[in-house]
Amino acid sequence: MEENNKSKDISMSQRQIYILSLLSENPRGYQADEIRQRLMYWDINVSRRTILRDIDELSLNYGISEEDRDGKTYFSADKYTLKNVDLTISDLASLAFAKEMLGEYAHLEMGRHAISFIDKIVENSASLNKLQFEKLCGNFRQTHVGGNKDTVDWKTEHILQNAIDGRNKIEIDYYSFSSDESTKRIIHPYNMLIIDSYLCVEGYCELREEVRRFRVSRIRAIEMLDEHYPEDIPEKNEETFLKLAGDNTEDIEIIFTGESIRYVKEYETDRAKRVEDRKDGLHFYQNAAVTPDVIRWIRGFGPEVKVVKPKWLYEKLKDEARRYLDD
Repeated sequence: MEENNKSKDISMSQRQIYILSLLSENPRGYQADEIRQRLMYWDINVSRRTILRDIDELSLNYGISEEDRDGKTYFSADKYTLKNVDLTISDLASLAFAKEMLGEYAHLEMGRHAISFIDKIVENSASLNKLQFEKLCGNFRQTHVGGNKDTVDWKTEHILQNAIDGRNKIEIDYYSFSSDESTKRIIHPYNMLIIDSYLCVEGYCELREEVRRFRVSRIRAIEMLDEHYPEDIPEKNEETFLKLAGDNTEDIEIIFTGESIRYVKEYETDRAKRVEDRKDGLHFYQNAAVTPDVIRWIRGFGPEVKVVKPKWLYEKLKDEARRYLDD
């Protein structure tokens, strides 16, 4: 049996870190069965075969030695540690900058862990480095901290990370903002990414039969399945507008005028399928789902934007403007 029901819920990568730490602490080395017994002290119950497979994978990237003594095979690894690391002022400044930038993601478990990891690096370096780091931390300040802060369940984060690591399918109950309803979906999670400060998971959706991006805060329930998805990853749709796709796509044509032309050319052309300069303004073309996020984006340009397609959206925004003037 690979694992029992009381085994600690950790990913394959976490388990391999345990094994690597164990192998690096004793120059005598350990037999596979000894490693298995030590792991059981940490409530990690896996088979001898799994341990040998983990060692094979670790040996591809780390200096793991294998030695036969008295008919028994012992494994050991080069010692690795952060103790007494010498960091230059540039190194410390980079870490201080990274810690400040990560402050925007402190509401996420991975953000908090990243900040803690930076502190650990400095804590395990020379004592003078700690003093310099504390001074440098005051040199960087973000002016836009606040932004979008979804409420993300740390358990959901962990399940997603473990599923990605082990290539496990997941079943989620996902709330769609555009349809205002929840649907059950089976996802092949490929990676996690942050889009406009929102934590998202990208993966193949069996319901929609294409690669989608899902905002993690909209996952109402999640379960990691025993079934694994194939290693071959389908190509994702790079034409996703505002990064989060909807279900029904339409041709979109927008005309930007005034100062908005310069802004769109500088910052927003990557959102378009193509743009064209014309006498009446900058024409912006895309084929995508017209989600509430897209509509809010268009509204943000005020009177310097005109919707040509789809027609229903033009009428909707015109009615909104008329009601605003009537009020």
